[in-house]
Amino acid sequence: MVTFVLASATILFATLYWLLRRSVKLATDQIKQVLKDRHTNRRIHLHSPDKQLEALLVEVNHMISVQQAERILHERKEVQIRKQIANISHDLRTPLTSILGYIELLQEKPISTEQAEEYLLVVEKRTKALRSLISSFYELSLIEAGDYLLVPQKIDLQVLLKRALADHYPEISAAGFEVVLELADENCFVIADEESVMRIYLNVLQNVLNHGQRSLHLFQGVKDGKLVTMISNETSSLLKEDLPHLFQRSFTANRARTKRNTGLGLAVVKGLMQQMGYDVRAEYHEPLFTVYLEWGEREL
Repeated sequence: MVTFVLASATILFATLYWLLRRSVKLATDQIKQVLKDRHTNRRIHLHSPDKQLEALLVEVNHMISVQQAERILHERKEVQIRKQIANISHDLRTPLTSILGYIELLQEKPISTEQAEEYLLVVEKRTKALRSLISSFYELSLIEAGDYLLVPQKIDLQVLLKRALADHYPEISAAGFEVVLELADENCFVIADEESVMRIYLNVLQNVLNHGQRSLHLFQGVKDGKLVTMISNETSSLLKEDLPHLFQRSFTANRARTKRNTGLGLAVVKGLMQQMGYDVRAEYHEPLFTVYLEWGEREL
């Protein structure tokens, strides 16, 4: 009887051992297949029950899931980078082609003084646009790398907004905008980098010039207990589905509609605001587009 029990136990343990070895081998084969095909969504499954091995495979499957998520994110970033490079290359070529074309016209003989001056003005305008694009791309790269130098200090937003508006006023006036200013009588102090705030204001106003029309409304002061800057303008080059992407690098609403270049300006605005600890958002209620610069609680 004892011999029979021992024999049965031996057979049972041998069977369990064989099943365990078989499960380990099958799991190993599955892992090899997953490693071989990086794009697979397969998971490792256990063919025979074993608590410790099951716990191990749970961790292995978790590692596979993390690796797959990282791979998908990496592939998406690669696609975005290729698209951004294509967009930026196109936007660099456009003004360069125009500049070279007008230089060739200037080299033609005979050419009147009036024509030469007209061509030089166009070359100057295209060169400034090219410089602005390159500067924005460089600034955004520094911001995303965390290398953009900030010098936080107490500044008055009212002074800077008025200065930015004065810088762009000749262009705003020439474009026929009806400007409405609604600025608080008192100072609007915040802790921020003065140069970055000026860059933010100038970029938003440039966006108005690029895509806005007819009206421009500027509000700066306390709203719902928060210090905010609101810049609103009418536009016909924006769709509601564009709104979630406006602050993304290299987003342009639609080249066929806007006929504008790479949308780096608002991406720089968001990057600078966030790096200083503030926030920016946008709303669109056709035809009115509004950018909200949110400066938090008012500094005294």
